[in-house]
Amino acid sequence: MHESAIKAERSVRIQIVEDERIVALDLRAGLEELGYEVVGIASNEPDALRLARHTEPDLVLMDIHLDRGSDGISAARKLREMLAVPVIFLSAYGEPETLKRAAEAAPYGYLLKPYELRELNATVRMAMVRRAVERKTEEGERRLRLALESARLAVLELRADQSGHHLRWVGQEAVPELLSLTRAASLMELSLGLDARGQAALQALLQVGTPVDITCAWTSDGEPARWLEIHARHFEPEGLVIGMVRDVSERVERENRLRQASVAFDATDEAILFLDGDQRVLSCNSAFAQLTGWSVQEVIGHQPDEFLFARRQGDAVREADTRQWHGEVTCRRRDGSYFPALQHFAAVVDEDGRASHHVLSFADISEIRQAQHALHHQAMHDALTGLGNRALLQQALQGIDGPVALFFMDLDGFKTINDTLGHDAGDDLLKQVSTRVRSLLRKDDVAVRLGGDEFVVLLRQTAREDIALQIAGKLLAAVARPVTLELSGPQGPILQSVLITASMGVALYPLHVDNPHTLLRAADAAMYQAKARGRCRAVVFESAMADVASHRLKLEQGLRVALEQKQFCLAWQPVVDLRSGRMVGAEVLLRWIHPEMGDVPPSRFIPVAEDTGLITAIGAWVLDEAVAQAAAWRAQGLEELRVAVNVSVRQFDQDDMPNRVAQTLMRHRFPAGLLELELTESLIAQEVSTEQALHRLRALGVRLSLDDFGTGFSSLAQLIALPMDRLKIDRSFINGQAPEGSAQAVVRSIVALASGLNLGITAEGVETLDQQQWLLSLADMDAQGYFFHQPMSADAFAVLLSRSGAPP
Repeated sequence: MHESAIKAERSVRIQIVEDERIVALDLRAGLEELGYEVVGIASNEPDALRLARHTEPDLVLMDIHLDRGSDGISAARKLREMLAVPVIFLSAYGEPETLKRAAEAAPYGYLLKPYELRELNATVRMAMVRRAVERKTEEGERRLRLALESARLAVLELRADQSGHHLRWVGQEAVPELLSLTRAASLMELSLGLDARGQAALQALLQVGTPVDITCAWTSDGEPARWLEIHARHFEPEGLVIGMVRDVSERVERENRLRQASVAFDATDEAILFLDGDQRVLSCNSAFAQLTGWSVQEVIGHQPDEFLFARRQGDAVREADTRQWHGEVTCRRRDGSYFPALQHFAAVVDEDGRASHHVLSFADISEIRQAQHALHHQAMHDALTGLGNRALLQQALQGIDGPVALFFMDLDGFKTINDTLGHDAGDDLLKQVSTRVRSLLRKDDVAVRLGGDEFVVLLRQTAREDIALQIAGKLLAAVARPVTLELSGPQGPILQSVLITASMGVALYPLHVDNPHTLLRAADAAMYQAKARGRCRAVVFESAMADVASHRLKLEQGLRVALEQKQFCLAWQPVVDLRSGRMVGAEVLLRWIHPEMGDVPPSRFIPVAEDTGLITAIGAWVLDEAVAQAAAWRAQGLEELRVAVNVSVRQFDQDDMPNRVAQTLMRHRFPAGLLELELTESLIAQEVSTEQALHRLRALGVRLSLDDFGTGFSSLAQLIALPMDRLKIDRSFINGQAPEGSAQAVVRSIVALASGLNLGITAEGVETLDQQQWLLSLADMDAQGYFFHQPMSADAFAVLLSRSGAPP
């Protein structure tokens, strides 16, 4: 047992656990003789554990059977688990059961007592060599774990057996947690989280051993998708699949952003220059080359100011040290042409706050500017004729700096042509008239179509009435020349020549008005005087006309509130059988009681209502009120009479008259046969749609009469084609307003025509017995007039109706 040859190469710190004191001391002496350091002696398990924690020995020599019933095998297992201290068992027992239990503690040696000191030394030395190797392995594993941790890598291990593949994580703890998996998660859980590419690669690896090198998406319930980089190989001899997994979501997202930026850089229609810190070109996209004609090689290393920008008056200017700038500039192409561009300039700032690079982008806005010009022209001009519109007129009036003359021109009879020949022909007529007007004007003069058939001409630097009237005469003469229109016929286009005239009002500034903005109103008032004086003429504005125009405006404004404020009422004029004098019906007459103007005659407000389009709403009210009143009398058991309601041409233009009449009759449960609509002769000249409306009304059972017959311009052919029930002879032929001989001839003709067409007749304005007797000598007919009854209120008519014994 000797000595220096067998002494340890270095001092090893050893703890002894032995319950026999003499044996323990002898063992200590032997160990110290061999050069080992004994750090303490314990006789039972608790003391052994406490001493080991305090001294941290390199090795423990452990007896199996200890004092106070302690178990050395249990103590050895706890030392391995808590302190990773190697243990050598020293025991007198070597039966299989003891050896089996001792093996569970993974001892570094097992010596049976008695043993030689040399044998103990060899065992201790081999144990320490083994422990040194283990320490190196542990250090390597620790470094590997640190490396995996720093690289955000985890190692997964799949081991195959008869029951399938078993997943085990080796290394980084964070990856299973990152994937919302436990370290004991199954292969199925891992596979389900991968996208289709990842699942297919994993299946190929397990089934045929195809290596996996892939970046794929991982999703878990309720978690955002992440990207994993997976490298795995199948080691067949070991029956293992070993792989590395790394979360590369940030890298993938960064690459995606770079890829998107690259695609946007190359694919955008906007030209982009990438500049260095000195604003010299580093690169450009294809849109820049296409837009400017400059190639990449020609611009690299140059500043944009050297080749791109053309300074023009009004262009915005960017300061040299500006880091963010947005504005409109003028750019120059390689061929020397220019185009407007919208430019954006931005600096790329480094960590020190310095502009390391710059991005300059711009887009050609030539089309936008052209569109703006086109929109401005469209906003200021009439789409049909190309003349200016009301906005252009207002702009011109605002810019007046000298004497001007303004003409307000309205075409005479345009509606008749438009309704008879069609809207296409009407549009063609307006365009030809516009061309003629424009051809007579100077460059600085302004021609405007206000709408419909209304035109305005503004003559600059015109201060005299005689000169204005000369030009007005030329304009009227130009309009009055025959106009050739192309119409659609069954065999192809048909050319038709039509004549049209115009009425014109003339007003001068500052001769007639002291404000340019009142010119239009003054000329409009003069135009209405031209209409009143026979049309086809020009009338110069006079101050008295302003009162007429003001009165018309007052009427127009009053009509807009008359319905709402219930200023309208109905008067009822009885219609009687001319021979018996018995009442057979009544004509409904509209009355307007204005709070300031009093009783306004229909002859004054009906034309205004028709011009403004208010007649549609007024006519609908009259129809509903008349039918409602007649239905109420009928419900009271009064005699049923024919109720005649006047209908304006405008109501057929702006309303579905058959539908409105049907709804009104249904709403008040009034028989259609007791309602008679009185139409003017101008309706006969309407287009096919109006004729169809009349047939629809007739199909409802409503009666139709032609009012004021003989004063219009209806033809016999047109009259025969329409479903009329009655003709009404105008009062002018009855009460002597027309020459006696011609008036009687017209009446005889109307009576003969009505008899031939089997139409009823009503004579209007019968005021004397002689008129009654003369009409009776011609035919049996109905009549109305002061000779029989004046128009009366509904209450008065109800009293009259209750006394009447007239048949229905």
